Amino acid sequence: MNREIAVWGSGLLWLGSVVAAIFGWERYDATPGRMAPRVVDSVTTHSTGWNLTVYAHPRCPCLRASFPVLRSLKGHYPHLTVRVVFVRPLDTPDGWEFGEAWDEATRISGTTVTCDPDGGEARRAGAETSGCAVLTDPNGRVVFRGGLTQGRGRVGDSDGRRAVSGWVQGEPSAASVAVYGCPLHTSLE
Repeated sequence: MNREIAVWGSGLLWLGSVVAAIFGWERYDATPGRMAPRVVDSVTTHSTGWNLTVYAHPRCPCLRASFPVLRSLKGHYPHLTVRVVFVRPLDTPDGWEFGEAWDEATRISGTTVTCDPDGGEARRAGAETSGCAVLTDPNGRVVFRGGLTQGRGRVGDSDGRRAVSGWVQGEPSAASVAVYGCPLHTSLE
């Protein structure tokens, strides 16, 4: 009898631990990252037209979900200029930003991939979380800031994707949505 109670107790304890872990992960997954107040209202761009810049942490696993969104946006709006700017924190060596995420970003047709070696550009844009996207109109005015996914690592349609699409189609949309990802200005190691 005591053995049965111990087995049932162990099983219930294990099940409770699994359920708690799942709820904890879901809560983390759905908790937005930080976004600083916008520092600039406009930026100098190298092209005339709509410009989307995504500030990314090279080691952020959540970032992978943003790449399909960028491919989709670029496919629907070939005139949209897309940049992915990888932030290299000050405490990391040159070349630290290169890796799987960099390679994936370079495979998005027509996308420019660059490095922000001290995070200065990202800070001026108010980007604190990996995956923070900034959309500027043809006059260089910032019209949108936020994430392109509905949660950390969640692939699919999102408020951010709909907002960018709306703006590019000439239908003013949300100016800001939550961004989900890892802290942008740390090495994460």
